[in-house]
Amino acid sequence: MLTADAEFRTVANAAFAAWQQRPPYIAYHVDVDVEVPALKQSRRIERAVEARTRDDLAVLQDLPRGANQLGHAFPVPPSFDALSYFRIDFRLGDPIRQHNPLTAVTVLPPAPGLAPQPLRFSDPVPSGPDVVVVMTLRNYYAQYAPDSTDRIAHIVMHALPALTRDNDSSFYIQDVYVDTATDLPTRIVYSGPATDFTLDYTVVENHWLIDHVRYTRTIFAPLHIGQTTFTTEATYSAFAFPATPADPRLK
Repeated sequence: MLTADAEFRTVANAAFAAWQQRPPYIAYHVDVDVEVPALKQSRRIERAVEARTRDDLAVLQDLPRGANQLGHAFPVPPSFDALSYFRIDFRLGDPIRQHNPLTAVTVLPPAPGLAPQPLRFSDPVPSGPDVVVVMTLRNYYAQYAPDSTDRIAHIVMHALPALTRDNDSSFYIQDVYVDTATDLPTRIVYSGPATDFTLDYTVVENHWLIDHVRYTRTIFAPLHIGQTTFTTEATYSAFAFPATPADPRLK
């Protein structure tokens, strides 16, 4: 068995390869439940989405017969590789009526001089037959969880000070569950003091895609006097991969 560090590198590279093979267009249905317990508010949003994967331009159709608009794939692009450095933004298109939630996921460069993209590792090459190469992660300490099996490996990730020092990120990778037959993640979990973000993956027609997301965030009032927690849970279904988009605005 690989060490947890080496396994994570293998998994990140497998996910990167799957991300590179994403289809040019993805159509899907998504049901999103938003809960704000402190305000006793809840809402369900149903949308049909068609997205262009190269730049995340998407047509959002509120169901059954609501607004049609251009935006980003909602709430998270199904082809998104969460083994990345990224930012997720949430806003209301109609803040007065607390209506039309919109999201945007921005992938950041993994290192200076690189384009925005998911994590990818280049393994060092031994200089001789008797040289042992020790592969470690710079920003995380990885270890296998006790519930790992031959079928699903569970890697627990501990963010190191090299990553967290002077970093204003609200969450870091906490858990990665891996299908050991494909080396692809089945679940990626981020966690932080006020944010939890879980993404579940599946494979549809040989495409590695998100099929469920849960995002919980606590917003604090000034001086931390009072707080509000909201949870967004999304389930994706009815995936299709058209060769050309149904909506001409995506061509």
